[in-house]
Amino acid sequence: MSVEKATTVAGDHIEVADDATYNLVSTTEDARLAIEAEHQLKLIPAIRKNYKACFWSMVISLTIIMDGYDGALLGSLSAFPSFTSHFGEYVNAKSGYQIPAHWQLALGCSSSVGNIVGIYLGAITTDRLGYKRSLLLWMAWLTGCIFISFFATHISVIFTGELLCGMSWGVFATMAPPYAAELCPVVLRGLVEVWIVMCWGIGQLLSFSVLLTLNTDNSNWGWRIPFAVQWVWPVIIVPLVFFAPESPWWLIRKGDRVAAEKVVKRLSSKDTSDDEIRRTVALMIETNHIEKDMDEGIGFLDCFRQSNIWRTEISCAAWSAQLWCGFVISSYSTYFYELAGLKSSDAYKMSVGQGGLHVLFNIISIPVVSKVGRRHLYITGLTAMGLFMFLIGFVSLAPESIAVGYASSVLYLLWNCTYELTVGPAAYILVSEVSSTRLRGKTVALARNAYNLSLLINYFVGPYILNPTEGNWKGKTGFLTGGINILFLIWSFFRLPETKGRTFAELDILFSKRELKARDFRSYDVDITEHAKQKSVTAE
Repeated sequence: MSVEKATTVAGDHIEVADDATYNLVSTTEDARLAIEAEHQLKLIPAIRKNYKACFWSMVISLTIIMDGYDGALLGSLSAFPSFTSHFGEYVNAKSGYQIPAHWQLALGCSSSVGNIVGIYLGAITTDRLGYKRSLLLWMAWLTGCIFISFFATHISVIFTGELLCGMSWGVFATMAPPYAAELCPVVLRGLVEVWIVMCWGIGQLLSFSVLLTLNTDNSNWGWRIPFAVQWVWPVIIVPLVFFAPESPWWLIRKGDRVAAEKVVKRLSSKDTSDDEIRRTVALMIETNHIEKDMDEGIGFLDCFRQSNIWRTEISCAAWSAQLWCGFVISSYSTYFYELAGLKSSDAYKMSVGQGGLHVLFNIISIPVVSKVGRRHLYITGLTAMGLFMFLIGFVSLAPESIAVGYASSVLYLLWNCTYELTVGPAAYILVSEVSSTRLRGKTVALARNAYNLSLLINYFVGPYILNPTEGNWKGKTGFLTGGINILFLIWSFFRLPETKGRTFAELDILFSKRELKARDFRSYDVDITEHAKQKSVTAE
């Protein structure tokens, strides 16, 4: 295919005027046909037709295992005997060694602070270098920074190492959801995003399993080995990434239609025709032009202009809700089990069971997210999780006993199962769908940092609410967390639209209609051809 291109620099991007291949009428018609084809595509045929795209999106999502592993590790160190005996202070015969609340806070915040910095840097490197090269860059950074925590001799050194490692984990958390969404068709988005949440659960399960295995080892290796395990994943992931394709959407934003068509062809099955490939790429081009016509820039400030401010609000609130719906308790689950009355070994066994239920209910959630809309998942999930939190609060009013401890722990496990079926996977799907394609990296970065700021609040407040030497609230925290669930439930009803089954182009048009209410998104009929005609009339 011969292509003549005239390029002009616009910020960090190269916008391409490609008159030889881009024709408004033909591209719009191809885009319309591509949308119809996506709406008609069912789950099983879609997997057969796009199994390569599914595979590569799942490969990149493996990076989330490291993020889940580290999050569970940092949340469990306060109850890990070898770590507390080496870095903690002796309180009394009943409480034993405890990490001081200010160091609990520091360790909990370390990775999140690194995330905040890394996310913004990652958005820049991904925009300029693409997903593939950016991932390799940050994987190399992570491999080096793990040495700091592994060889630490003081808790402050571990804080530094986790902060620097957190920069990479922040990049991975914001890279995997959009990459998966950009490689796969609409009907498969829920499936590949559930895999991301499952990877998080695998990381947590691995972390809890390692800690349980080393729970009786009081030597330095007892706490160093959990950090060393983090070196395993770069060895597995990096060789695979070298062969991974670049996102065709990123190539279109860079103006390289030919390369985008090659990637789409590589990701499609052998029975995919050249016409189907052309239409798929035409839909990407048309979506890019729709967003340009909305006077959309490519900077962070553009995320807060016109219709994008609502999209940014949804992304930030949807991801933050993952933490606020389990405020404090979910961030210190192992510690919570122990404070509820369980022995240290039993608390870790409960955490391992929690990790297993995470993976199991993520698998169960696959048909759920395929059938149920994102809005309904949030409304139903927040209602049920709020109820479980209130029950934890009421159970904690009873006199302390092992039975009360197990009752509180079981109620939390039921909360966790509900989370894995609803808000857990729905948040990743929403964030990958709701942002515009030109601002996806920036919007996801802002949303993830809203999550990280929420995590910082959790880590800051947690020790002072749960620690026996501070607030000593224990299960009574459920009353506070249940109330927060009600607030997010109200927000979801009025502000969260339904995005299930919509292409990126359709969502662009829906969000451009400012009079449209959140609850009307599901039933509104979008005609991309009619939108193109209105655009032409406006231009004339």
